[in-house]
Amino acid sequence: MLAIAQYLAPRTLEEAARVLAGGGATALAGGTDLLPRWSKGLIASGPTVVDLKRIGTLRGIERADGEIRIGACTPLSDIAADAMLAALARPLAVAADRVACPQVRNRATIGGNLCNASPAADTAVPLILLDAVLELVAAGPQGLSRRRVPVADFFRGPGETVLAPGELLSAIRFPPLPDDIFACWDKFGTRRAMEIAVASVGVALRLRDGRVTAARIGYGSVAPVPLRGRQAEAVLVGRRLEPEAIAACVAAARAEIAPISDVRASAEYRRELVGVMLRRMLERASVRR
Repeated sequence: MLAIAQYLAPRTLEEAARVLAGGGATALAGGTDLLPRWSKGLIASGPTVVDLKRIGTLRGIERADGEIRIGACTPLSDIAADAMLAALARPLAVAADRVACPQVRNRATIGGNLCNASPAADTAVPLILLDAVLELVAAGPQGLSRRRVPVADFFRGPGETVLAPGELLSAIRFPPLPDDIFACWDKFGTRRAMEIAVASVGVALRLRDGRVTAARIGYGSVAPVPLRGRQAEAVLVGRRLEPEAIAACVAAARAEIAPISDVRASAEYRRELVGVMLRRMLERASVRR
């Protein structure tokens, strides 16, 4: 049974930040990860729960000043169904539509998916491809203080992020994908329904005159955090997507990940999955150049 002494549902971000700054409070968004852990006694709740769902500025998808902004409490179902994201950030829309089941997606939020800091977080790798920046806010002496953190630097380990005590993730910002970028994301799980990624891979490439001029690669479920594949990227840039370059990129990817063995897969199986998924994506990109 949860030992919650006080339940608050503030209507402004400032009010929520002030309560959280006092300590002893837990922020609640969709609750699809938090509530099951509380009920099983896996984590302790603070005496005060701050429900964020009524704060309008934490919800919604908009495009302004050359970037796309998604409020941290935006449900994953909204992201999956958004036409603008389907056109300008397709890997994120696809990933949001692959989380769990419709009932979970209707309640789960993108901010919760990130702040839960699971290595398997489905939205993390697409946001790495999009070069997303996370907006963090906290109550300060002069009102709200804000800082921005690149999504690849947000995670510190399983269940751990750079969020300071009392700090909130308020929004995710990123530029739209240019028309000349090939971008895709996929994951593999043991079943389609309620699928947790055994491994996930994402690729974003710019090709000009048959050569890769820019590359961004990401992996999920194969390291303590969602990981950007800098070594695999470096192998590709300046080269044509020919079999030799693809094989070298796959080898670099397999070398830079750090998978573990657990009940869902062995480390070596995950390493093989990453190689297969990455090779298939690069082969698709090579025929679309």
